[in-house]
Amino acid sequence: MKKTQKFLVPIYGLRNSLRHKIKLDTGLSLRNINLLEKEHEFFRKYGLEGDYKVILEIDYKYNSKDPNEPLPGISFNIVNRFDSSLVVFGDGKVGVAAIIPSPKKEEFPGGAILHSSKTHYGESLKKDIDDKFKTYYEKFTKAYEMRPVAFDTFRRSQDRFANNDKTIDSCIVLESLFVPKGERAKAPFILVGLKIMNFDSEEVILIRDLIDYRNSIIHADRKKQLRLIQERKFTSGKFEKTFKLVRTILYRFVQSPWS
Repeated sequence: MKKTQKFLVPIYGLRNSLRHKIKLDTGLSLRNINLLEKEHEFFRKYGLEGDYKVILEIDYKYNSKDPNEPLPGISFNIVNRFDSSLVVFGDGKVGVAAIIPSPKKEEFPGGAILHSSKTHYGESLKKDIDDKFKTYYEKFTKAYEMRPVAFDTFRRSQDRFANNDKTIDSCIVLESLFVPKGERAKAPFILVGLKIMNFDSEEVILIRDLIDYRNSIIHADRKKQLRLIQERKFTSGKFEKTFKLVRTILYRFVQSPWS
């Protein structure tokens, strides 16, 4: 039996409100939080204390006889993709805080809290969401369908703290983008792919060193890890620069995807 449930998905890390509602797809819209409807208070009932400015509103159609619907089905079918689109869109801390059934149509009880902490000053998305985001999201949807592993892995890596974990995640992203199925020699495909995409020699070297560092982690080569750090091939600043470069590579793929 088909049902439709409206969900509200508050977004953390946006600096500004929207100028107007943005329809991304059928049953999928971005809008400002409704203060008159006291939506802030509604979210606080779920333990969400953040200063949310924008909500993703979803009219979700699902099969009520499916035990995976509407949760976690809505996460796999819509929310994960949208969350990935935010973290690839630009630098900064941004993402989906929760998936909550609308109080006006709560046939489905309960929800899912994904991120309840407040973002700190300066941690927000460095870009504003505007009408251009609709065009970007249309392109992103196509790119996501082609490489879901790359985008989902990058999204999850944003919650990682250790550089070693982020390094492994970043190499999975790059392998998903560049390496043909069944190939064992991964680094040559990645590095040649970057050159084809017109990344400069310094950027290619950053990724080459990242792959080298990843290999030292995977093979538990602590001497090599220490040597790479001692040679200052990797400092905290260089790690950050490299991870930002991985985001740039994903963004370029969204603009011009390849099969």
